[in-house]
Amino acid sequence: MPSAAINGVNLYYELHGDSGEPLVLVHGYTGDISDWRHQIPEFSRTHRVLVLDLRGHGQSQAPPDRSAYTVLQMSHDLEALAEHVGFDRYHLLGHSMGGAVVQEVALRSPQRLLSLTLHDTAHRFNLNADPAVVMWRDLRFGMAESKGMAAVADMEPVLPPPPHMPAERIEETKERLSRMSVDAFIGAWDGLTAWEGTADRAHAIETPTLIIYGDLDMPLLVESSLKLAQLIPDATVEVIPETGHSPQWERPALFNAALRGFLERVAALPLGRQLG
Repeated sequence: MPSAAINGVNLYYELHGDSGEPLVLVHGYTGDISDWRHQIPEFSRTHRVLVLDLRGHGQSQAPPDRSAYTVLQMSHDLEALAEHVGFDRYHLLGHSMGGAVVQEVALRSPQRLLSLTLHDTAHRFNLNADPAVVMWRDLRFGMAESKGMAAVADMEPVLPPPPHMPAERIEETKERLSRMSVDAFIGAWDGLTAWEGTADRAHAIETPTLIIYGDLDMPLLVESSLKLAQLIPDATVEVIPETGHSPQWERPALFNAALRGFLERVAALPLGRQLG
């Protein structure tokens, strides 16, 4: 199992594909590499694909310091790992929390990116402003601290699953959550909600950008996706119908077609436009 010591934390990663432009896929909060199960075989035919477990997620190391899970820190981890595997310039996609991580990379290191895809994400995760969300957060955090992550995984979901989410995937994600570190579970949420966001900065993103989201995702993220499309110059928008927060799992054929179409359009751009 490949791993690399990055910024004092062992990160698990996988490389797929032998040729083509590099493509990096970054999962969201409580996610892991399995979030890309339907994308790896599709895109490794034409790209060199890097997938990773962010710190505290999946098979990567979980620091006990809960302040170690900031979006900015994860963005530095990501850049260092891409450099470690030899990716100089690459296409970059981030889902949900991963979308926050990749926005920081796009703003800090635009010269590294061939394209940027923001997948069911936001310009700011101001979740703690909603009393109902705070109540739900406190309930889950209290359960994690007192009874462990298995008890959190067994809690009833707030919303019904979207129509195309396979039942076996729901069970798989529950089992995955049960194995997550309490420190990472709480620390990553705190890091995400404390993130300053890009409302005042996204206009500076010059990398060709795709905004992609499910039309049944939570209203905050749909509205934020549309806001990002307004903020980022010349951003392209793709909506995956009848899907919630994870269209790459719910309707992978539609998601993959939208992403591939975008990557092919970027490849056809004049070099100066690709460089931003």
